[in-house]
Amino acid sequence: MLMTVSLSVFARPQRREVIIDTVCNAPLKQMLTVTNRFCRQFQACPDSLFEWAYLGLAEEPSEPKTKESRDAIQLRYKDRVYDPKLKTGDVAVDIYVLGVRWWKDQHLGTKYMLTRPVNASYPLTAHLKATYSGSILEGGDMVMVLEPISDTQTRIHYEFRLVFGRVLSAFISDKTWHNAIEWRFGVILENMIECAETGTVLPKKRGPKN
Repeated sequence: MLMTVSLSVFARPQRREVIIDTVCNAPLKQMLTVTNRFCRQFQACPDSLFEWAYLGLAEEPSEPKTKESRDAIQLRYKDRVYDPKLKTGDVAVDIYVLGVRWWKDQHLGTKYMLTRPVNASYPLTAHLKATYSGSILEGGDMVMVLEPISDTQTRIHYEFRLVFGRVLSAFISDKTWHNAIEWRFGVILENMIECAETGTVLPKKRGPKN
């Protein structure tokens, strides 16, 4: 029986992703500016993202921490190295699970690329690729495909993927993924669109975990 439980836990998927198709009521140029800003700050000064892109992601102080909590898994940023010419970055992080530091001085390396079709102006594809030291995470990608609908609207195809290492993936049940991680990527996209449409992101109350 114990062997059956163990095998079912380690059979949990390592690759998880969020895919969203939506429309931004702002010109492509403005949405691209916000996308570039997010990727640059993610690489060079991730703490700055808490001022706009990460608004609404903090755990409520009164909420007990369980493996399904919003903040069950936390990355705490430390040293940062960024090359603006190559658009590469390296951030040292400590990883906490349920408030306890499990891994120290893990390195998050990133590379940002903006591409377009060979014989066309659109769509533009912004791709932020991440690699991790150690074995807890095997990599990640954020992809934003942007295409103008009109002078005032932009079609967005958004993908955020993570590939967990085998040990960490055993901890990530479907419920943990949904409550602690998946919803964050949706909030980030909402904040980016709000920034493109209005020029800012206003603090907001979070809804229930569903």
